[in-house]
Amino acid sequence: TRERKMILTYLEFYSGVGGWGYALEAACRSLSASFVYDEAAASKRPRVAVSPPEPDEGGVTTQASARLLAAFDHSDLCNGVFQHNHKDIGKRCKPRQTPIERLSLDELEQYDATVWCLSPPCQPHTRQHSNQHRERDDPRSSSFLHLCDLLIEMDEDMLPNLLLLENVVGFEQNWAVADDCGRDDMGSFTLWRKVLCDRQYETAHFHLDPTDVGIPNNRPRHYTVAFRRGRSLRRRLSGGRSNEIHSFTRIEGLEKLFARETLDKPPIIHDERSLSRLCSTSEPTRIEAFLDPALSPASLEQLRIPKKIRESSGAWCFDIVTPEQRRSSCFTHSYGKFIRGTGSILYTGPVAANDCEGDALPRAELFELADPKDRAYDESWSKRINWEEDMRYLSGTEIARLFGFPVDCASDGPT
Repeated sequence: TRERKMILTYLEFYSGVGGWGYALEAACRSLSASFVYDEAAASKRPRVAVSPPEPDEGGVTTQASARLLAAFDHSDLCNGVFQHNHKDIGKRCKPRQTPIERLSLDELEQYDATVWCLSPPCQPHTRQHSNQHRERDDPRSSSFLHLCDLLIEMDEDMLPNLLLLENVVGFEQNWAVADDCGRDDMGSFTLWRKVLCDRQYETAHFHLDPTDVGIPNNRPRHYTVAFRRGRSLRRRLSGGRSNEIHSFTRIEGLEKLFARETLDKPPIIHDERSLSRLCSTSEPTRIEAFLDPALSPASLEQLRIPKKIRESSGAWCFDIVTPEQRRSSCFTHSYGKFIRGTGSILYTGPVAANDCEGDALPRAELFELADPKDRAYDESWSKRINWEEDMRYLSGTEIARLFGFPVDCASDGPT
């Protein structure tokens, strides 16, 4: 039995704290478990296994790995966190603060990367943004539009073979039929689709939530996965077979989700129902599995809800969850500063409490609060809560786990 190594080189745009790197590492582990090739039958379909399968007699196993070539983000804070989370990568590949809109075609072609990972700014596309129809005029869209232009101009043999994009749900709403508008009138998503169409990528768009993959956090996102074959693929895989990067789409009907992008019809957006037909799904894990096992008294004190906030008139908008629950609301950068729509807080009090009529209610039932917009104001809503002992913010490492980062303990892993 011999082992073949397949290296996926990648660029990470809007790298932030390095989430795409962790995702690619997990994907490579999955690919390594899925591919088994027999030298005498190289066209054999890949088979799926939970753990790496034993190769056939005389076969060859493929070990996939990812190698970062460059990361780009304008934030020095994010770049510092990136280096902390990826110490080995950070030593040889420090994130660059060069504005993405200033990157040249020659520069990106020189990287000759197999994969591009993109998480462009979401602010122009959020529901809170009052001018979504003018998102192209938002300066924060300029870097993504620039990357789209470079992909259109790039030499065919230098195009990335795999494009991975993540943004908020709503990113896809500004689409238009390309024949009805000029290049400068297209929304970001329409221009993105035009790139995929003109450069002959096979594409699938998704709306997925962490709860769809067993993580108890509501954070719906738009994803685009697009790949192209081309002559450059074999050269780039550093020992891998040229069909390996896209052969995952032939597993158990997954290829039905991918198609050549066309601009004469609205985009097809797949959701968890599409994936559930192809693979087994399970309900989200309880929040207790994501909590720090033992927080020090000092750490707990830092996580307590300040009196000024909990006694404010807006405190009734808190989204409260318990360790037994299987959901939490989306966390934002305003978590701990504002109340509504910034993330859940944790109730850790008694397993049961008495309601006003004396009936015992389980903790999860008592504190399963409705969405703030559907909740009537009640000034006595928190009278049974011991704020000093039973209610707190989630810690940074707990939130990181809910984001899918590989954090083992409160003092380890991503910041």
